[in-house]
Amino acid sequence: MRITRTIYEIFSLLLKPITFIALLILIFGIVYLRSNVTKLEYDIGELEKKKMEYVKERKLLLAKKASLLSLEKLEVSLNLDDEYILQDRLKVIYVDKQKGFLPYKVSFKDRR
Repeated sequence: MRITRTIYEIFSLLLKPITFIALLILIFGIVYLRSNVTKLEYDIGELEKKKMEYVKERKLLLAKKASLLSLEKLEVSLNLDDEYILQDRLKVIYVDKQKGFLPYKVSFKDRR
């Protein structure tokens, strides 16, 4: 009986400091993990912002590429076919509908 009592006393003396140290380690571990999770959330937010910027830049580049390709196709068709005439965009014809069954009014100046 005496041996078990001394083992119990030694165990109870060691149990309190070990428990205290374990609690401290757990508390600091939780704080460390929480700070790392917060840091990762900020990093993910920054990466998402960069991704959105790159997506916008990609869309702009694709639009530029499409416009350049369409101009190139137009130039190729102009070189192959001499009958194609570019329209004059400076002359705009305005057509106004009149009341009743009268013919339409046509002019080069806008009366609106």
